[in-house]
Amino acid sequence: MKTHGTHLITGATGLVGAALALELLAVTGDEIIAVVRGRDAAEATVRLHCALSSAAEDFGEIDLLPDILQRTRAVPGDILAPGCGVPVTQCAGVTHVWHSAASLRYENEHAAEIHALNVAGTEHVLELVRALGGPQLNYVSTCYVAGRRTGRQYETLVETTEFANNVYEESKILAEQRVAGSGADWRILRPSIVVGHAGSGAVTTFSGLYGFASALLKFRQGTEPALGHLMRHRRIPVRFEPDTESNFVPVDLVARNGVAAGLRGETATVYHLANAESPTVQQVLEITFPWAGLRAPRPVSDRRELTAVDDILDRAMDFYGSYMKYGKSFDLSNTESVVGKPGTGSPMGAERVAELLEWYRLRITADGRTSFPGKSAFAYIEPAPAQA
Repeated sequence: MKTHGTHLITGATGLVGAALALELLAVTGDEIIAVVRGRDAAEATVRLHCALSSAAEDFGEIDLLPDILQRTRAVPGDILAPGCGVPVTQCAGVTHVWHSAASLRYENEHAAEIHALNVAGTEHVLELVRALGGPQLNYVSTCYVAGRRTGRQYETLVETTEFANNVYEESKILAEQRVAGSGADWRILRPSIVVGHAGSGAVTTFSGLYGFASALLKFRQGTEPALGHLMRHRRIPVRFEPDTESNFVPVDLVARNGVAAGLRGETATVYHLANAESPTVQQVLEITFPWAGLRAPRPVSDRRELTAVDDILDRAMDFYGSYMKYGKSFDLSNTESVVGKPGTGSPMGAERVAELLEWYRLRITADGRTSFPGKSAFAYIEPAPAQA
């Protein structure tokens, strides 16, 4: 197994960070050090091992459990602290830094927290990189620094926050600018909308597709005391562009291509970790709305077509609305140069979206956190026409 050095990861207890760590364990023989909050190294390492072991089990990678114990350890630290609060002596020999920790919040009322974690936190990671003598830095951003731009989005730096939809996107643009202007030996890795593992369907955090599906379910349940089952039978008007691409990318594809780019790709380069095979917004809504017990919606462009009840849903979907408009696709040339064109796609049709939602329904129902409609997501997929 080829070795590349020693890797330091932030955010290794999160979805993408854990997947990156598992991929590094699978394809290298290297040691991994994670910056994890904790009173001391022992407590931080327990948190790390629990998170990675849980992810390995969920992703069907239990063969990596011994490697987690043998080749990963944590140093206590926090990206909110200068230099992440990490003693350099505990990270001797680090050759690659993978900065994945971030806030996924987007609301204006949380702007200070978002900027502290995503912008100032990245500056603190850059301080640590300099203190460590300049290892390569792989920064995990998002394809959606594109904001309200439409059309083909290329793997280039974004120069302005003018088109950002929200504080989250703005913070990631600013963080990218800090990285690119730091003098470090950097790469920027941009996932699109991260969903469950391509094999198991598992996911460890419920944002993106799952947060959207939950918002629909809560809307339906919240309106029923006053309106009965009206919203189950009415085609709700929703502001979306049917042919806009919903770029869902499995977390394992993000990790596989991210590690490949981070180890073999050119530096001072942006890599889109998007999916070459994605559904349209129309296809996604035709699965998610019925899954939540609602009829598939009808597209509208004018807010004046919404009733007062429709407006409640529109506001609940405020964050997700920007992903249902401003049609765009993501160029994958830089990523393809590392992994090849076949390596950038994972089938993501209606049936796969239904499988992901089914995994989510079963997982959350088992956890007892909420109630779900009785039907499986598969009940809403039209059977394919018979072949002649």
